[in-house]
Formats: sequence, C-alpha cells, structure tokens
Amino acid sequence: MRGYRSGEGRQELKARSPKPSQKALADVLEAIGDAVYAMDRRERILFANRRALELWEKTADAVIGQRLLDVFPGIEDGEPYRAYRSVLSTGSPLQLETVAPALGGRWIGLDVRPGPRGGLVVVFRDIDDRKRAETAQRESEERFRSMLDALPQMAFIFHGNGEAIYLNRQFYNYIGREAGATPAERDRLIHPEERARVAAARVSGFKSASEYAVEARILRHDGAYRWHRIHNRPMRVGGRPALWLGTAVDIDDIRRTNELLEERVAERTAELEAANRRLATQIEEREQAEAQLRQAQRVEVIGQLTAGIAHDFNNLLTSIMGNIELLQGRLRGVDERSARLLSGALTATERGASLTAQLLAFSRQQRMNPEPVDLNRVIYGMASLLHSTIGASIRIELAPARGLWRTLADIAQLELVLLNLAINARDAMPYGGTITIATGNAALGSPDRPEEPPPGDYAMVSVADTGDGIPSGILGKVFDPFFTTKEVGKGSGLGLSQVLGVAQQLGGGVRIETKIGAGTTVKVFLPRIGGIAAGKSVAVARAHRRAEVQSRRTGGILLVDDDDDVRAVAAAMLLDAGHTVIEADSGSVALQCLDRDPPHVDLLIADIAMPGMSGGELARAARQSRPGLPILFISGFADLAAHDEGITEMVLQKPFRAEELHAKVAEALAQSAEVAGLSPAPAARRSLAEPRPE
Repeated sequence: MRGYRSGEGRQELKARSPKPSQKALADVLEAIGDAVYAMDRRERILFANRRALELWEKTADAVIGQRLLDVFPGIEDGEPYRAYRSVLSTGSPLQLETVAPALGGRWIGLDVRPGPRGGLVVVFRDIDDRKRAETAQRESEERFRSMLDALPQMAFIFHGNGEAIYLNRQFYNYIGREAGATPAERDRLIHPEERARVAAARVSGFKSASEYAVEARILRHDGAYRWHRIHNRPMRVGGRPALWLGTAVDIDDIRRTNELLEERVAERTAELEAANRRLATQIEEREQAEAQLRQAQRVEVIGQLTAGIAHDFNNLLTSIMGNIELLQGRLRGVDERSARLLSGALTATERGASLTAQLLAFSRQQRMNPEPVDLNRVIYGMASLLHSTIGASIRIELAPARGLWRTLADIAQLELVLLNLAINARDAMPYGGTITIATGNAALGSPDRPEEPPPGDYAMVSVADTGDGIPSGILGKVFDPFFTTKEVGKGSGLGLSQVLGVAQQLGGGVRIETKIGAGTTVKVFLPRIGGIAAGKSVAVARAHRRAEVQSRRTGGILLVDDDDDVRAVAAAMLLDAGHTVIEADSGSVALQCLDRDPPHVDLLIADIAMPGMSGGELARAARQSRPGLPILFISGFADLAAHDEGITEMVLQKPFRAEELHAKVAEALAQSAEVAGLSPAPAARRSLAEPRPE
C-alpha cells in the first residue's frame, strides 16, 4: 500500500499489516482531494496520502518514518507547526487557515486532530488561489471605496431593491449623520416637492435596468436644501445588473448662477427693447428734424431768391419815396390837390416797404425783436414741446425761481436756444437720464472765460443733464463754429455757437459747468431789464445830444450807390438839408474822389451791396487814408448777416424817408465831432480792417 516505507522496521510493520477494512480506508484516503497525513507523538510521519505527497512534492520513501522537522526543516516558527504542538499538548483539535512554510508560503486550510496512541491526524487543502482571489477582491473593493471617498460629491452603492450597501465619506459629511439603508429612509433627505419625482425616476430606472438622472434638493446637516443632480447606473455581471452605483453632484451654485444669468439676460433684453424703442423714437424725431430742415432749407432758398429782388425793389421804393417827399416839399402850399395825391402815393410806398420787410423777415427768420420776458413763463410754455421732442426715455424737470428778474429777449430766439440745449443734453444721455431746466438771479463779477458775460445783474436760465460730462480737453472748443463730437452727419456743430451768439447779441453770455461722470449744466445769462433800460436811456440821451450838435452844422458828404435813381434822390435830400454832396456810382470812383479832395469829405455814405467793390471793402480802403472818417451804410437787404463783412457802423435800411436819412447823418456827424473833441485812446477805436469777433 502507498505511503508505507520498506527497510528498517519492516518486521514491526509486517506484524501490524493492515486488515482488509484498513486497506479500504487507505484507498479512500488516497482518493479524496484533501491532503491527509498522520504522525505519532514523536512527530514521525506514519502515513501520507497521494495529495499530500503532491503538495509536498515528495515521495513516500522520503517522508514515511521520518520526523516532520527532518523532512521540513525550518518550519518550527510557522503557524502549522505551532498548531501541531498545541494539539499534542492539549488534545484539542484545531482548524485554521494559514500560510504553510512547507509549501513555499502558500495558503492552506488546516484541520489538526488527535490520533491513536497520542499521535496526530492532519488534513489540509491548498486554498492559496482562493485566498489570493479574496485578497485581490478585497483590495479591489478597498481601492473602489477609496476612489469613491476621494470623490468631491456624494456616492453610494445599492442593491436592485434600493437597499444601500455603501455610502462614501462625502455623503456622511453632507448629511452629518448615519443614513438609512432603505430608499424610504434616504427619501426623507429629499425636499418634499421633489420626492415623488425622484421615486418615479428610481422605479423607472430599476424596471428598465438602465441608468437615469434626476435633479432634486437634498437636506444638508445645517438644515439647508441644496440642488443636486442624482445619477444612478447599473453595475452588470454576466450582462445583468448586480449592483447600482449612484452619485449626487451639488449643482446649487450652477442653478443659482443660471438663474442670475437668466435674470440678467432678461434685464438686458428689457434694456435692449427700451433702447430699440428709444432708437425708434429718435429715428422718428430725426425724420421730423430732417423734415424741418428741408422746410428750413426751402425757406432759405425762398429768402435767397427774394433777397436780390427785394434789394432792387427797395432801391425802387427808395427812389419813389424820396421823389414823392421832394415833390411834397415843393408843392406844399402851392398845389394842395397834387400834395394830397403825393401823400397817398407815399402811403402806398410805405405799405410796399413794410410788406417787403415782412416777407424778407419771414423767409430769413433772423431779425431780433427783444421785449420784456419772464423766463419762468418761457420754460413753462416750452414744457410740452420739450417732452414731445426729447422723448419718454428722458425725464424733464422744471425748477423756476421765485422773485425772478425780468429781462429783454426775443422769445422765439430764446425758445430756440433752450431747445438746442435740451437736445444736446438728451444726446449726452443715450441710455436715459434727467434734464433739469432752472431759472435764477445772478450778480456776476469779472468773467473767467470769453463766453461769459461782463459784470452785472442777470436773469439766468440753465439746462442741466446727468450725462458723462465734457472732457477738459475739448471744453474750450465747444463754442467754436462747426465743432462737434458727434458722428459725421449727426450734428452741425453750430448749436452752442448759436446759443452764444443769441446770448451775446442780447447783451449777456454763457457759462458751462461740467464734471466727468456727474453731467453738464449750461447757464445762459441775460441782462436784468433795469440795467438794460438805463443803458438804452443813456444811449438815447447821447443820440439827442449828438443830433443837437449836428443840427447846427453841415458837412461834405461822399454818396456812393450803384443805383442812379437812389443816388439822385438821396443827394437831393442831402442838398435840401444844406450839405455838400459828392456822388459816385462805384467804390473805385469814390476812392478817386477821396484822393482828389479829402478835406471836404466829412461823411461817407455807401450802399453795402454793389458790383465790383462792396460797401465794406470801400470802407476799409477809405479808412486806410482817413482813419477817423465816419461812415453810414445803406442797404436794401432785410438780412444784413449775408452781406456783413465786419461792418460795425450805423446802417440805414432802404427804403428810407428824408427825416430818417437826416437823423442818421446828424448822428454820424455828431459822433465824428465828439471823437475829434475828446481824442479817445487808440485802443477805443475800431478799424474795419480788423476781423469782426464771432
């Protein structure tokens, strides 16, 4: 029988030869898959089955009858040998799984039991592959748990019935306590409004064995609910779901950001819609402005077409009116019937002159008609016009002052000034704002800038905006004609220069107060009406004194006009007044007369619009040889601005009557007499060769 060694002790073994039943047992032990061997109490190996020899990689002759430590030296420190010694000493069987040094450190399942006559029966099996698989699985699971614990979001593993078998560290950190294993216990963490939706998604996912996702609010340890995206997916083994892996990612900040973004998008959309409405309004206003501009251009064309005709017509009326007056003087007291006829003709001529003046004034719209004005009434009267012009995106506030001083102004021009300033203020606030139109009284000292008025008392009207303000680099240029910061085609650059021109023409000025980021205020100062009235009274008194001085003297007058009839009737009027008259039909002839006989010319009367050399050019040339020569201009144009070449002297409008001509001549000669007597400083004189201030 295998497992028994021949040789020494043969007689003893032979005497104890196995019986048939023992042989059958030995065959069974050989056939089983476990390794079995027996030792006596002196640790000699008495029996080893086939499986034991295979695992030991030994033959029966090498182990039977040998001491265990002789066959396997060095195993006395191993767990199996200590188990042997324990059973031998206590007689109690042991079962354990351990590493066998005799098998090269492989894992075995060891069953040690007491044997006959104080020996041992040992059964062991090789479980190394199973133990290593378990270790590998345990290590894999540990790595998987470590990865789940390292995730920044909650993660969990559960069975197909929803019962959780693992929850990662983030899950416990978030809820702050142990969580239940069942779905019902975990559902209590879901916000009540989302519980039904989460349960329905879970049922559907389990039924279809497919991954699913749902968003819900989960209760945090501090009592706050935060939005999470719950994503569960099946872990398949053999094609069937064995477990489920779930994650819950915190998306609360993302949702809040999205909500904030949606709010901002909605706000921006509303702003864009409002901007589009403002743009549509501005386009409509621009179309209206363009229509008004076209209308103004048509009126301008009418004025230009009628200006030349009116000039000739006024010359004709001057000739007719003058001749009628001369005839009246000669027939007065001689032929009363003819005198009455001439008086009727003169009245008709005056009506024609008035009609011509009205037509030209309408077409040009440039004539100033100052009158006493209450600025508070002006701004109240313009409120509706400003609201309709500026648009609904801009708020307009009126701030009238109490006890406001009155002033002299042309209401139409003043309204145009306010409208221009309000439009400028609107353009400074493309996204809306407030325009404040205020009035007040101001006692000003010396001006700081050229556009500001001289010292005095003024009634003030201002237009303020809440725009970005005017940069200091361009503040000094805003009153320059044609200067603009707007795009090409969006502005003429004449708005503020026109405002300044109107204010200065009325005796006032303009001041701009601005601050970057805080808006701009444009203040228009107009002289207090008391100061203006007093000034006018002084001027009238001086004019009377000059007329009185001149009424006692006559002089030599050089009369220059290209119209023979006008020149002839004006010469006759002057001759009747006792003056010496030298006539010239052009500027060049007039200069020859001055060069030929300068001492006898006390006054130059010249038509402004003449072919060749104009009246302004003649005046400048004459002043070169006669700097102190007084000059009186006559003109048939209602709008002198179109022919103004730096003219600062007196102007007599055609058609004129004899007494008007005599008064102007007397005033001019009186001024000449005062200049000759007072001998003012050269700085007080003004040469026509100097450019006229704008």
